[in-house]
Amino acid sequence: DCMKGDETENKKIGCTVNLLNFYKSEINKEEMYIRYIHKLCDMHLQAENYTEAAFTLLLYWELLHWDERPVKEFLHYPAQTEWHRKEGLCRKVIHYFNKGKCWEFGIPLCRELAFQYESLYDYQSLSWIRKMEAAYYDNIMEQQRLEPEFFRVGFYGRKFPFFLRNKEFVCRGHDYERLEAFQQRMLGEFPQAIAMQHPNQPDEAILQCDAQYLQIYAVTPVPESVTVLQMDRVPDRIKSFYRVNNVRRFRYDRPFHKGPKDRDNEFKSLWIERTTLILTHPLPGISRWFEVEKRELVEVSPLENGISVVENKNQELRTLISQYQHKQLHGNINLLSMTLNGVIDAAVNGGIARYQEAFFDKEYITSHPEDTEKITQLKDLMQEQVHILGVGLAVHEKLVHPEMRPLHKKLIDQFQMMRSSLCHGFYVAFQGPPGFDKSGSGVNRGILASHNPMSPESFKLMHRHSEVGNLLILADGMVVENPEDFYRMQ
Repeated sequence: DCMKGDETENKKIGCTVNLLNFYKSEINKEEMYIRYIHKLCDMHLQAENYTEAAFTLLLYWELLHWDERPVKEFLHYPAQTEWHRKEGLCRKVIHYFNKGKCWEFGIPLCRELAFQYESLYDYQSLSWIRKMEAAYYDNIMEQQRLEPEFFRVGFYGRKFPFFLRNKEFVCRGHDYERLEAFQQRMLGEFPQAIAMQHPNQPDEAILQCDAQYLQIYAVTPVPESVTVLQMDRVPDRIKSFYRVNNVRRFRYDRPFHKGPKDRDNEFKSLWIERTTLILTHPLPGISRWFEVEKRELVEVSPLENGISVVENKNQELRTLISQYQHKQLHGNINLLSMTLNGVIDAAVNGGIARYQEAFFDKEYITSHPEDTEKITQLKDLMQEQVHILGVGLAVHEKLVHPEMRPLHKKLIDQFQMMRSSLCHGFYVAFQGPPGFDKSGSGVNRGILASHNPMSPESFKLMHRHSEVGNLLILADGMVVENPEDFYRMQ
């Protein structure tokens, strides 16, 4: 029915994925399964979903062997050896991964082909595939790629087609697609649907009603490949791929106050209800969306939430600054200016200083000895943020347009205030709680393990113009003339 009617591409793709799985796992009809692989691949190509088309065609490639056995003419394939069919498919899949800018998925296939060519002494083909593999590494390092947004969609009510009814999915958005645009697209596909305005799980009345309810919100991918993300020397444009690809787990946070809300500092009582959605298959895959198989719910304490917020902001800053490292002088640096201003301004008027008030308070440290390690972690992340902002200001100094100098000066003045207040806070908090050993060998040693308190003066950002107008940074006793060198050292 879906194929006959004037239905949208998404519904047709969803139905075809279901049929494909049915032919594979339930009645084991290989020929029908392969036919539907190609139908699905064609739909993806029509919709310009090149990565999904590659993953779909890969299903047929996996069924074949590197064998000289003859295979019959089938669909658009001529009668040929199984080896030649597998080789042709491999080239096509690599081509689609290239068009989808997912070179990391194409590289293992390049290697597989290279192994085959090498074992046959086909050096001409070997040279070609090795050059292609090398080009993919260059593309990863040089070409701009966008990190897609991910959206969780719930289809509630008996009016939805059976394959969607009362189920939830996570969808990989299109390039530049934000929540509002995605919502409009879904409401366009289901014009009868009512958009639910809250993220709470629907009750039985909504599930059984004779209507259509759509519940949509953005979710954050939880990457599987954490090792590469923790490696210091790996450039951010490489890490970026592993943050949003081959992901099965997605997260959604809902803030709430446990107990009475602290009027002076709401961070003290701000808990997070964290929902993790686990999908049937990782994204990207043979579809732009997969069903949620399982959900997990945990509560995150205010201190753990503080750690998470500062860590994420540091990551965001590092990514942004690395993008501006090699920009031309006086280019457009609005995004860098706005981001630095947002973080420094928030820090001066609250921001991370509020975490300092909440958790570096002597009373809190004394009454929560079990949190010592986490307090240390938060302190280290806050000091790391100061370092990163220093690097960001050095890059900003190099690129800023003469007309924007007053903004740059304001940023530096505020940054000095931020460093001084943070340093003073660390110094006061960790000087004398009961049981604290100033030699650094007592019970609270963990808090000071990585940095000794320094005077606020020693944390100042020093402003000096050399011939190239670079900024000289003094950071924990380290003086560096060139911002790039400083960034590499970081």
